[in-house]
Amino acid sequence: MNVFRSSIIMLLLVITGGLQSNSFAQFTGEINFLLLDLTSEEQATNLDLVFTDNRISIESSARLNIMPGLSTNSVLVRNDQADFLFRTAPREAYQIAKSDVDALVNLINRVQGREVSASNNGFNWSESVQETGNTRVIHGYEAKEFVLIPEGRNERISVWLTSGIRVNWGLLEETWHTTGAAQLDEEIPVELIMNSNSFPLLIEVSHNDIVTYRVESVSVKTSGFDINKTETASDTELLGLSDLMMNMIRQRR
Repeated sequence: MNVFRSSIIMLLLVITGGLQSNSFAQFTGEINFLLLDLTSEEQATNLDLVFTDNRISIESSARLNIMPGLSTNSVLVRNDQADFLFRTAPREAYQIAKSDVDALVNLINRVQGREVSASNNGFNWSESVQETGNTRVIHGYEAKEFVLIPEGRNERISVWLTSGIRVNWGLLEETWHTTGAAQLDEEIPVELIMNSNSFPLLIEVSHNDIVTYRVESVSVKTSGFDINKTETASDTELLGLSDLMMNMIRQRR
């Protein structure tokens, strides 16, 4: 459960497989999610995503530990620049190329003595997921329910997907397959949650038929949203990989 929850946060941060399409109308807009652990009194987490043709802005009300020496609550994925901007202060961000992210994660794994296995060939959609036939309208979009029941656990994961919203995850997808999947000890259905042919508007995790965790879209905007979230202010100080590695070393002392 904790692994699944972290995976949603990181990669509703760090993603596609069974439903991929070569041609689709890119969604441009803002989608806000509320992540709620119904078994805890902790405050719900807000997750805000803004999509344009070439960029994805991800902002979380909870600060996320990306890796040693790097925590943030705001990430800008720049597919057009092949890099990530991890914002660490109002006018400061680490600019890290996708290739450097892969290399750095592999380095951390070696230093920590973690054995990294090769990523699998994609989520087994046909054998692991069932379409229930249930439909509902969420924020004006028709959504279909798909259910995943993990083997050996009294758990049920319900995902409501709409084909009315389609996005190109770009670098997030690539990073998941090159480094993300290898960080987890169990199969996580990220291809069910994020793929280029549909989009999740509601996810519920149940134990013994009781909903214990919910990821719910609270708004979908195609106009009136802040598109500047996908840009970087001209006075932002951009730090590089060497700065990040020095910060990692300082925190280890």
